[in-house]
Amino acid sequence: MGYEALIRRAWRSGDFSAREVGGGVGVPDGLSRDALRGKVRREMEEIIAREAGDAACCLTAHKEGTMKLAPFVKFREEKFGAVLFETRSEKVFTLSPAGAAVVREIVAGADSKTLGPRLQEKFADKGGKLVDEALAFLKELKNKGLVTE
Repeated sequence: MGYEALIRRAWRSGDFSAREVGGGVGVPDGLSRDALRGKVRREMEEIIAREAGDAACCLTAHKEGTMKLAPFVKFREEKFGAVLFETRSEKVFTLSPAGAAVVREIVAGADSKTLGPRLQEKFADKGGKLVDEALAFLKELKNKGLVTE
């Protein structure tokens, strides 16, 4: 079993020990058993940090109706607007500045009833066109599983 196969097996099984190293598995780069164990542990910790970064938002109670990003969705603002990254499927969604404003309100704890009025007030949307577009966008985010309530 090669190094990458060992990492995959450890990730699937939850067993991060390097005891198989002595049983004929090649140690990459001439690492000692303890050095390999440390390398595997560091790589597992990096994966956990990357994949579980939003776990706290999923584990904390929130009031009914409050929206939040799905557990495996990351939001990052950019100069052009923002991106949503769905880490399980590795899909990237590019957001306009208006789309970024909608997601920013979701991250700030807006619920589906207050999202429209919050945006209308923030952007002085007297005609309500922005609110209509924001609610349609919100529906699309929910349909794609990027936002939960």
